[in-house]
Amino acid sequence: MEHVIASYLRQVWDKNDRLYEDQHGFRPGYSCEIQLITVCKDIADSLDNGDKIDAIIVNFSERFDLFHGRLPTKIAKSGVDSRVVVWIREFLLGGTQRFGVGRQLSEEVTVTSVVPQGGV
Repeated sequence: MEHVIASYLRQVWDKNDRLYEDQHGFRPGYSCEIQLITVCKDIADSLDNGDKIDAIIVNFSERFDLFHGRLPTKIAKSGVDSRVVVWIREFLLGGTQRFGVGRQLSEEVTVTSVVPQGGV
């Protein structure tokens, strides 16, 4: 079911021109690894040209729950059918999730939603 939903989202967002040209994490043929290589190449090119480089690194781990609270609202505003938005909301909230890098898996955690004061 996840594959069907992901394919539908890509189709809607491609049709509505919602995906940024350099988006890598959600498009076929554009992996996160390719994104990392692209960023490293851009940095190397800038250094070769003598350009100044500024970088901001953000730790999103504490904002993970907030992300899930806002995600369904953002998806709804992007032209996705409301029934699919409900399915995504139900899928994301109340379940468990773990992350893997190579052969190592994180501990399983419960996915919750934190809505900021004043709503989403």
